[in-house]
Amino acid sequence: MENMKYPLITVFYIEKSYLDSDFLSSFSTMVNNLIIEKNANMLAFFVPTDGESRIECINPMMVKEADMERINKIVEDLTKNFDIGQGADEGKMDEEE
Repeated sequence: MENMKYPLITVFYIEKSYLDSDFLSSFSTMVNNLIIEKNANMLAFFVPTDGESRIECINPMMVKEADMERINKIVEDLTKNFDIGQGADEGKMDEEE
C-alpha cells in the first residue's frame, strides 16, 4: 500500500463560458470544503477549457509507484509555481464573505 501516501488527484476541466459566472467559484468552494470536511487525501484542480467540461482522476492505487512519483513531482511543481497553499490566497475567502 505504498501509494497511500499519494493523494487522489481530481482535475475538473471547466468550459470557459462558466468562468464569468458564480458557478465556478461556488463549485470550487463546495469541492474544497468537502475535501476538508472529509479530511480526504485528495487534491482538486480546476482548469479552464475550450472543450466540454469533464472530470479526470488519478487514483494512486491504480498507478505504478514509479509513475506516481513522476505525477507527484508534477503536482509539486504546480503547487509551487501557482503558489497553491503557500499564502497567495490567504484571506481570499474572508474578503468574499
